[in-house]
Amino acid sequence: MSQKPAAKFRQGKKKSITSKKKRRRKQRSRFLKELFLALAGGSILAIGLSLAFVTLLTVHGFSMVPTLREGDKVLIRKNSELRRFDLASFTLGGGIPQVRRVIGLPGETIRYKDDTLYVNNQPVDEKFLVAAINESQKNGRNYTEDFVKKAVIIPKGYYFVLGDNRPYATDSRHYGLVAKGNVFGRVTTQIFPFNEVKSF
Repeated sequence: MSQKPAAKFRQGKKKSITSKKKRRRKQRSRFLKELFLALAGGSILAIGLSLAFVTLLTVHGFSMVPTLREGDKVLIRKNSELRRFDLASFTLGGGIPQVRRVIGLPGETIRYKDDTLYVNNQPVDEKFLVAAINESQKNGRNYTEDFVKKAVIIPKGYYFVLGDNRPYATDSRHYGLVAKGNVFGRVTTQIFPFNEVKSF
């Protein structure tokens, strides 16, 4: 006995709905795969680009206390133009990367007298050291020893750098000027310890 036309129609309709659902599932699945691949590719590209411009550095030593301490982790923006009081990352003779504060720029003369920085014979405030200077002077000592760079102009492509921990830091007072070619870049952010995250 042949199937009634209505039953055949319902069966055909069911098959049509089922095949539509399958097509939709396939399309959705293909879309999700393409979306995942696009996101993964974008993430890899973003990480690659960020690594080309930014790097992570662990601080060694105590020359930058209290601004930075041994073991702190900071982000360095590579090939960044340096300005006065920026924190610069560099190496000397291929050694461990260091972080120091840029004090003197190319074309300038630098000297310290009675805890005052003079750039081209003009006094310049070091606001980031006010508390340390006041504490040191209460104890009858200058925080930064007097020194004079006799009318020697910092040449093009070099920087004069100092540690913030002036009485104990090793810096340009000891190893001289830092060549631009030895500078990785500028410290932009402290990211560890997590409770001390800050930007510079």
